[in-house]
Amino acid sequence: MYWTFLIAGVIFALTYVVVKIRHHQLATADAVFWFLFALILIVIAIFPQIVFFFSNLLGFESPANFVFLCLLVVVIYRQLSASVENARLRTKLTQLTQSVALSQVSDEGQGDASR
Repeated sequence: MYWTFLIAGVIFALTYVVVKIRHHQLATADAVFWFLFALILIVIAIFPQIVFFFSNLLGFESPANFVFLCLLVVVIYRQLSASVENARLRTKLTQLTQSVALSQVSDEGQGDASR
């Protein structure tokens, strides 16, 4: 019974991702991640034996613990990726701001010299 809720939730999430893409609020690379993540959730919902197999293979007490661990790993990975991208963009913004400021100071200095 839970798989119907999982599939309904995945369909809702995919619809949300498509809306965000159409409104240019989500990058295509991020959308690919969410589509793959949703596909994995659908496969797990349809074939729960996969979760049971891997949880038994790795020695988990409960398949739910295995699922929670996997989701936690995915969330931590996404957070780390977002932090790295944020730091890169912050550095680029600082460099661009400094470049524009130096350009404006240079233009003002040339204007004063011609007077």
